[in-house]
Amino acid sequence: MSEEIVQKQVDTGRHVILKQVRTYRWQFVLVMSLLMLTLMGTIVFATLENPLHYTFSKIGNYFPYREWYILWAVLTGISVQIAVIFLFKLENYEKIFPQVSIYCATFFLIVTALIPSLKDEMPFWHAVHKWTTFLYVMSMIFALCPYLYSLTRKKPRLHIVLRNWAFLILIGSMSSLIIQGQTGIFELWFIVLTLLLLCFLAFMLYREKIDKLKARLSR
Repeated sequence: MSEEIVQKQVDTGRHVILKQVRTYRWQFVLVMSLLMLTLMGTIVFATLENPLHYTFSKIGNYFPYREWYILWAVLTGISVQIAVIFLFKLENYEKIFPQVSIYCATFFLIVTALIPSLKDEMPFWHAVHKWTTFLYVMSMIFALCPYLYSLTRKKPRLHIVLRNWAFLILIGSMSSLIIQGQTGIFELWFIVLTLLLLCFLAFMLYREKIDKLKARLSR
């Protein structure tokens, strides 16, 4: 094989690697941008009224923020869905149930915001709202927990961090629910820590992929 052909193959290989690096970089920017936008939007919406007294749904239904509530739900659902799907693909995680669960989470969150949560005026729809909220939380758990478990098996160095983070979300959410009752703090804790967990995973996993590709270029 001539040197020209060998060099052409090397250049082709480098071009493929550089293209993959650029793909990972724009995916990382997209995922982090969506997650940070959702994080800021969640904090802003939750503090439109006192989250120690009002849940997200009460802020959206009992105050003149209904359109903002629906917008927040759409933004959060779609942003988290996109971020999780990209993270699944990044690690070649192809389990069907978690993928279906993240789509269900988006659906239940948006439906929850669309359904009026007016206990006295619309008791039936208020009950439906409660169920869709519960199904949203369960869908998020069923989407993320199997994936996190898979990551800890593939990357043992992340085991302690992911385990403690999961416990922090669970214990913090349950503690706020027990101490404060059904207020916005419970929702704020669960959503904010989940978003920060996804940001951490995106940073660690994309950096790892990009660093490995760069190492191949330097050979």
